[in-house]
Amino acid sequence: MRQLFVVAGQSNAAGLASVKDVVGGPEDYARQDTVFPNVKIYGIYGAPLGVAGRDDGRLSRGLPWSRFASWQTAQPGFGFKNVKPYASEFPPGVTAKEVFGPELYLARYLNDVPPHDSYIVKLAVANTSLSSLGALDNWAPGGRLNNELLKMIADAYNSQRWKVRLQVAGIFWMQGETDALNEASALQYKKNLSGFIKRFRQSLVRMKCASDVEVPVVVGRIQDNPTWVHRSHVRLAQAQVAHELPRVSLVDTDDFSAHLVVGGVHFNEIAQARLGERAFGAFFAGAGHARKE
Repeated sequence: MRQLFVVAGQSNAAGLASVKDVVGGPEDYARQDTVFPNVKIYGIYGAPLGVAGRDDGRLSRGLPWSRFASWQTAQPGFGFKNVKPYASEFPPGVTAKEVFGPELYLARYLNDVPPHDSYIVKLAVANTSLSSLGALDNWAPGGRLNNELLKMIADAYNSQRWKVRLQVAGIFWMQGETDALNEASALQYKKNLSGFIKRFRQSLVRMKCASDVEVPVVVGRIQDNPTWVHRSHVRLAQAQVAHELPRVSLVDTDDFSAHLVVGGVHFNEIAQARLGERAFGAFFAGAGHARKE
């Protein structure tokens, strides 16, 4: 039996950090040749034909994300897929295989965890919501993105069962910025996040991809950034759900405000490295149980 960790959400879960964000120095966290050999990631590597340019809730409806997933050794390349249309937000010459999110530094710490054989499934799509209202692609229980992520977990489980039995040991959820742009979605966020976590946990047990209906969940709290005009409702909802549901914890991101890429809303290399480290710390606090913060 081996541990499988899930990374999901919207753009800051996808990740707009790149190996060229920081040049040299002690905070140059990732380079083109960064690899963590004891961790495998099941997700969409780079921006294959059919995915490139569609990493956005306005464009991704109908996209069968799970068909593009494959196993790779943990490395950069599982980040935002729309590098070319948004070239101004990246250092010159960056490709989708050089972009990453929190999974990279989660993998960096998992790499040292015995028995040195850990696994990650990742699906994150920019500009997506937890609300089924509106035209954006969303993560509502029973909805398309939710089902695509569950399918990817099942595919990861089945594709490795000749060798190991994968069991979901934790879910990292970094999402809520889009919901904070709409007052109705922001006011419904507590109900939607709580329902998402409960239903997703139940699905994992039903699929035999988890043995415990209280699989640890770590929620990345959205920043107190004026861009997210209804952020107070979402931030409060995230804190309340972490307090009220068992084995749900919260990690803060407010101190990343000095570590954002062009545009001022997405985390750079430094912030993504710290986010992955915090997710790992929350998963493994208290003998593997996510902690309350």
